[in-house]
Amino acid sequence: MSPPSSLRTLVGSALAGLLVATALTVPGTAAARAPDLAAAPAHAAVSQAPTRHLTPLGPVAAAPAKLRPPSAPAAPKAASKGTKAVVTWKAPKANGSPITGYVVTPYRNGKKATATSVDAAKTSATLKLASTKDTWTFTVAARNAAGAGPASKRSAPPRLLALPDAPTLLAATADVTTAVVSWRPPASDGGSPITNYVITPYIGGVKQPSQTVPATPLTATVSGLTAGATYTFTVAALSGQGLGPESAPSHPVIPNESPWVFWDGASTEVGVAYSHIVDVIRGRSPYTFSVTYGALPPGLSINPSTGSISGLPTAAGSYALVVRVTGSLGLIGSRLITIPVTPAPNIVIASVPLAEITGPYSLRPTVVGGVAPYTWSIAAGALPPGLTVDPNTGQINGIPTTAGTYGPDLRVTDAAGLSDVQQIRLVVQPHTVVTLTVNTSSVAFDSPITLTANLGPGDTAGTVTVFDRQRGGGIANLGSTTVMFSRATITLKPPAFGLNELFVHYDSTLTTAESTSNTVSVQVNGVPGQLLIQQFRQSGLANIPAQFDQFVAIYNNTSIPMQLPGITVEAPGGVTVVIPSSETVLEPRHGYLIGTGRYNISVPTLQANLVVPTLGPVPNTGATGLRLRVPDATGTVTDAAGSTPGYFTGNPLPAFNSPPTVRNAWVRIRVRGNPQDTRNNPTDFRLVSTTLGPINGLPSALGTPSPLRQEGPFEQGSILQTTLLDPSKAANEAPNQQIVDATPTSPKRLIVRRGITNRGITPATLVRLRITTLSQPNGAPNPGVPPPPNPAQLRLVNPDNATATFTVGGQTVTVNNLRMDFPTEDPPGGGLATNLTLPLTIGGLVPGQTMYVSLTFEVDKGGRFWAGWDVDAIGGGPVTPPGLAARAAVTSAKEKAANKASQQAAKSRKLTNVQGSLR
Repeated sequence: MSPPSSLRTLVGSALAGLLVATALTVPGTAAARAPDLAAAPAHAAVSQAPTRHLTPLGPVAAAPAKLRPPSAPAAPKAASKGTKAVVTWKAPKANGSPITGYVVTPYRNGKKATATSVDAAKTSATLKLASTKDTWTFTVAARNAAGAGPASKRSAPPRLLALPDAPTLLAATADVTTAVVSWRPPASDGGSPITNYVITPYIGGVKQPSQTVPATPLTATVSGLTAGATYTFTVAALSGQGLGPESAPSHPVIPNESPWVFWDGASTEVGVAYSHIVDVIRGRSPYTFSVTYGALPPGLSINPSTGSISGLPTAAGSYALVVRVTGSLGLIGSRLITIPVTPAPNIVIASVPLAEITGPYSLRPTVVGGVAPYTWSIAAGALPPGLTVDPNTGQINGIPTTAGTYGPDLRVTDAAGLSDVQQIRLVVQPHTVVTLTVNTSSVAFDSPITLTANLGPGDTAGTVTVFDRQRGGGIANLGSTTVMFSRATITLKPPAFGLNELFVHYDSTLTTAESTSNTVSVQVNGVPGQLLIQQFRQSGLANIPAQFDQFVAIYNNTSIPMQLPGITVEAPGGVTVVIPSSETVLEPRHGYLIGTGRYNISVPTLQANLVVPTLGPVPNTGATGLRLRVPDATGTVTDAAGSTPGYFTGNPLPAFNSPPTVRNAWVRIRVRGNPQDTRNNPTDFRLVSTTLGPINGLPSALGTPSPLRQEGPFEQGSILQTTLLDPSKAANEAPNQQIVDATPTSPKRLIVRRGITNRGITPATLVRLRITTLSQPNGAPNPGVPPPPNPAQLRLVNPDNATATFTVGGQTVTVNNLRMDFPTEDPPGGGLATNLTLPLTIGGLVPGQTMYVSLTFEVDKGGRFWAGWDVDAIGGGPVTPPGLAARAAVTSAKEKAANKASQQAAKSRKLTNVQGSLR
C-alpha cells in the first residue's frame, strides 16, 4: 500500500485530539483530503490500527446538494359563485426536487382560515366558503421532499364564476374522411380551468355529432367525415361551470376535394439560409399561399405561388402562424405551423478558475444556440503547457506545468458552419508552499500548543487539516480550520504521549491543488494524576487459585481523549502489562478495565476491556501494588497504589495477612463527581467488600467492586441532575425523605426519594447512581463537613416493592424503588461504589424528562448521617461524543448553549447527598 492510500486508511482509525481553531471551517470549503506523503521522510512509517470509537475529520465524499423547498407561486386567480370558489395558479420552480403537492390557504376578511391540500398533478382547487358576505383572498404554497416553500402573494378577491368565452378557430384542412382543426383559447376561462374542448362539424348549417377533445394541444383531428360533403367547424370550451359559446365557424372544407395542407419543416438558425415548401395535395392547382394568422420569423417570406418559405432568419424564437392555401376552384385548406429559430452559437463561460502548477485543471465551456454537433478548437494564442482542449466537448483539461497568464481564443463551430470565438484569460500560479511553525517543542499532556501555517506565494483560500504522525507510526486527523489572508493559526492539545510529529495539509478552494507542509515535532509529557487507578484488586497469592481474583480500572483524569496503546501497568516482581496497539482511546471521565482470567464479576456491563495473564504481585507475600506509566520520553509514573515500596503514593495501603476469599476492591474516593487525588493512598482509597466486617485483618467498608469500563456510563451529574421529588417540601420532609421505625421483624429504615432530570440535549440510554459517600464504618467522609462525634451507620438495601406512588402538586407520580446492581449481596447490603440502575423505557430518558427514584437504607446505628451519589450515564450530553476534534473545532449553537448550561450547573452544584440525624 502506497503512503497516500495508507494514510487514507488510517485517518479513519486514529485518535482525534481536542482542536480549538482561531478560524472555524465554513460551509463550502474543500473537504479535508488525505495528504500525499510521497515526499515524507523515510522514517514516517504508517501502520494500520483498527478503528473503535473514533470518527475523525478524514477524507470524506462530497456532500450531496442540499434540497430546497419550491419557490413561491405567482399570486393565484380566484372566482366564486355562491359558496363555491375556484382557485387557479401556475406551478412554481421545484428547485431540484419534484413538487409533491400544494397547500391552498383562504383568508376571510384578512384572517387565515382552514387550509386545503391539493395533489401535485393539479393547479386548481375548488373550495367551499363559509360565507358569501365576507371578503375572501387566497394563497398557494408548494411542497417537495425538502418541505413546504413560501406562500404566494394573496389573490385578488374572487370574481364571479362564469362560462368560458368562445375560442377563436384559426385553421382547418381536410383529408379524405378527416380534418385537422386548430384554435386559440378563449380570452377568459370564467374563473374555472378549461377541462376539454368540444368540436362541432356542420354540413350546410346542420349540426353534426360533436367530438370532445382534451384541453391541450390546441389542435385536434376530427374523424368520421363524409368525402365530398362541405363542412364548417366550431369549437367551444368546457369548464367546471359548463360549456361556453361556440366560436365563429371555420372556412368551409370538402374532404377529398379541398387542398390538404401539411408541414414537416425543421427548425432553423439565425444567420443560416432557410428554404422549405408548404406541401399540398388534392384541390386544384395553381395554388395561392398566404399567412392569415401570426407572422413568419423576421427575415423569412412565403412565395404566394409556390408556398416556399425562405430567407435568412434574423431573430431567434418560436413562431406560430397559419398558412392558407386556395386552389383554382376557390376551395381552401389552412394549417397552423410552427417554425423554431435558434440563435447563432455563443460561447458561455461563467468564470475561468485559477490554475496552479501540479493541480489538476478542468474548464467546461457551454454553448448557447447553434445546431449540434459542435467542434471546438483554439483559434489563436495557446493554452498553458500541460492543458488541452477536447474538440468534441470544448473541455479544457490537464495539469499545468508553467506559471503565467495566458489568453487563448476559444472557437466553437456548429453543424451549420457558424462560429463564435471568445478569448479566455487563464492564470497559472506557482505551486503553494505551506510553512508550519509551532510555539513550543515540549508540553505537558492536556496543555495547548499553537501551530501557525503560512501559505504562498500565490493566492490562497481554503482549509488546512492538521495531522499527527505519532510514536507508533499511525496518523491522526486533528481537524481543520480556514485559511485567512494566506495564514492559518490553530490552537490544539496534542493527543499522544511522547513525540507528536505534526504537519498540515492544504486544500485550496481557488484551485484543485493540494500541498503538505513540513513536519514540526512536539514532545508531550505526562503529569502525575492525569491517569489514575480508579479501583483494583490483587489476591496476594499468585500460585493459589482464589475465587475472586485480580483487576484494575484506570481512569482518564484529563479533559481530552487519551491514547491507550503503550500505557503500562506494572506490579511487583517484574509484572508488566503494556496496552496493545489494537486499543484506541480513553475518553475523559471514562475508565478502562484490565482483568485476569480469574476476574469474574461476570455481568455484561462489567466485562474486562483487556484480559491479561496476571497483575502480580509478589507470590505468597500478601503485598500489593500497581503503578501506571505513560509512554512519554521519560516513562512518567502518573499513579501508584498498594503496600509494596515503589508502588504507592504518600503512605502505603495496609497488606492482607492472608489471601482474601470474598469480593473486595480498593476503591478511590470520589468527591462531587471527581476522583480524590491527594497523592496519599490511605486518604484516597477505601477497601470495600460485599460482606460486613474486616477482611483478613484489614478494616473494610461495605461496598461493591464496580469498576468503570471504556464503553460504559460515566459521571454526568452536571447534566443529569438530582432534584427533589416534591420541590415544595424541604429535603428532609416527606415524601422527599422518610424514616420507617423498626418493628420486631424489620430494622429501622431511611428512604430517600429524588428525581433524576435530563438537562442535556440527547436522550440518556443508561443511567445509574453510584454511591460515593456514606456514614458507615470505614466509609467515605461527607466532603467539606467535619466528621460528627456520633455518626450513624447505614447500609443500602433492596426495597420491598418495585414502585410507589405519591401526589405531588396535584398529580400522581410513580417512584421507582431502585435495587442494587450485581455483585452486591442483600443481606448485608451495599455502600461505597454500589450501583443502582434506573429502569428506563425504550428511548431512554429524553431531554427535559424526569424519572423519580428512591434509595432504601437500613439503620444499624443512629446518629448524624450522610449519603451521597454520582449520576453515571450514557447520553444526555452534547450531540457529538466527547473527544472528537470535530466537536472542538465546530460546535453548534445548540451544543454551546447546552454546554454552557451544564457548566453553570456544575459550578453551582453541591454534592448530591442527604444528611440529618437518626435516633
